[in-house]
Amino acid sequence: MNDKSVRQTEKLVLIATIVIFVLLFFLRTSSNPFLFSSPARAKTARLVKAIEVGPPPSYQEGQLPEQEKESPLVAVTALPDEATRPLWETAELLELPAGTELYSMGQASRRNFRVRVQVSNKGKASSSNIRIDVPLLGNLDSPYQVLLKESFSHKPLAINELSQGSRTASFSIPYLAPGETETIVVDYSLNVFPLTANLSGLPETYRYGGQGYVDPVFLMPADKIESNHPEIVAMAREIASGLTSDLEKARAFFSFVISYLQYDLNSPNRNQGALSALRGRSGVCEDFASLFVALCRAEGIPARLVNGYADPRGRGDMWNVAPGETLSLKGYRHSWAEFYTPRTGWIPVDPTLNIYDRNLTYFASLPRASHLAQNYQDQNMRVRYQGGQLTVAWGEELTG
Repeated sequence: MNDKSVRQTEKLVLIATIVIFVLLFFLRTSSNPFLFSSPARAKTARLVKAIEVGPPPSYQEGQLPEQEKESPLVAVTALPDEATRPLWETAELLELPAGTELYSMGQASRRNFRVRVQVSNKGKASSSNIRIDVPLLGNLDSPYQVLLKESFSHKPLAINELSQGSRTASFSIPYLAPGETETIVVDYSLNVFPLTANLSGLPETYRYGGQGYVDPVFLMPADKIESNHPEIVAMAREIASGLTSDLEKARAFFSFVISYLQYDLNSPNRNQGALSALRGRSGVCEDFASLFVALCRAEGIPARLVNGYADPRGRGDMWNVAPGETLSLKGYRHSWAEFYTPRTGWIPVDPTLNIYDRNLTYFASLPRASHLAQNYQDQNMRVRYQGGQLTVAWGEELTG
């Protein structure tokens, strides 16, 4: 090869090198991040979609409870067997005299609580990279319920601890074809107890005063619990005027709520919270409980909302499900409340059920195993995915 041919070859090599370099630079800076991917991957590369599903609506508790003579309760003075009783502090830990009865407890009732989450692809394209955050039964320290067992049909990616004891579990579904459905099931085994708190040992001058650990959130205003609003503060002071102990004040707030509010499923104030209930004088279970909690917090008494399910008759026998059968909890969603003293811990109250019995049956007492506590703060279910069109059905039931 002569010199001229060599120079021409070198020029061609140089031009080819420049062309290749330009092409590579263009491809690497392209706006399409999947240009180097396989066709299958490029087809599913889409904007991540997200949907949220809130908790079920409050239950229809308009039926008048049947008042029956309560069965005897058993006095509890010491820490019980963990397998059959809730965990609470003993009289010794609470610095009460030996033999002091903290609670009177009835016989435990076993409840098998199940949550079903059905994720369906209603779209014409496949869906992938599906992530579902499902609300779980909270880390509850209410003395009338204990969690014995928790199990999952799908292994969670993670269990997330949130505020006020709330928890969620993250699940992954890699792929759903058009028309395909995947069901996630969470099962709980619970013991639920009738309970009456012993308040006779509390000094009439006893105040919380920051003694004992309580999450500060249970003393603060919150959404629908406007305990710092001037109208709530003024009403709390008026009701508590002349009263010296937290117990006296809580009892007075409870009496005020059940006599002041009108239960109305069609109220414009329905599920609007404490301030709306105070102004409108009507609402449903959430509003009754929220107003009680707000009044307590306005006077420095720790209090919280409890969300879950309740037998509207106040008996709990409807939760007794035969083996092999199920009972849908749709329509039985309920909210009640608890307030705190270091001498007794958290004390349950249900102002909604007490509108049928003015003798304060549900103050410091849940006389039947009628309530299933779920959390102290509801969480939405979140679903994120790529491609397709997902829908989510969320149902809860008791199983035999």
